Amino acid sequence: MKAHIVFVLSLSLVFMSCNSKKDSSPVSSGTTSGTVSIQSTPYTNDGSVALFMNPTVKKVANLFLIPSSYAATVTDFQFCITKMKIVSSVGGAPGTSQEAILGLIDVSDPTVIQTWGDIQIAEGAAISELHLEVHRDPENCSAADFSVSYNGTTLNQDLEFKFKFDPAITANHGDTLSLGLSSIAKAMEDASLAGQFNDQQITTFIEAASEGTGEEL
Repeated sequence: MKAHIVFVLSLSLVFMSCNSKKDSSPVSSGTTSGTVSIQSTPYTNDGSVALFMNPTVKKVANLFLIPSSYAATVTDFQFCITKMKIVSSVGGAPGTSQEAILGLIDVSDPTVIQTWGDIQIAEGAAISELHLEVHRDPENCSAADFSVSYNGTTLNQDLEFKFKFDPAITANHGDTLSLGLSSIAKAMEDASLAGQFNDQQITTFIEAASEGTGEEL
């Protein structure tokens, strides 16, 4: 059983060079293509907000809040993304979706920005949703035999995370979507502390995570 969750999403649109080697899917024939990069920002696993400075604006060190004493240090946090889907529209037309396999994503260092890969969308598309499907898939995830690994404990459970943008965000070629992972990390940590980080009980913690919408920073 999948968990369909809407997480709080921290979104920023910044220009960057797109040079990821991860898979991406082309847009429909006859549509001007734009490439958008996906990355995650520093995060915490104690429910507080990770603060950081955009490295493309100022060359400064990342700033982040020290986690509360009850939150274990993150030493291992990886997940296998077998489908990322972006729902977007152009000129008010009905929404269409573009998909990509991102593979194994390693965010074990909570203090740094991690680039996940690129996806191609129609130039100037208005993005309304972003879905991440997490599965156990060694073939597409560098032989990793799990769907999620957190601090040395692994899951095989399928999970799905959904980020909503209201209003929709217009993205152009070279833009970057930066995802905040603190809500997801806290759900993993809470399950671990409760001794319930397993395939049977993890969805209880995922479903209790915060809900919200995306915003443009």
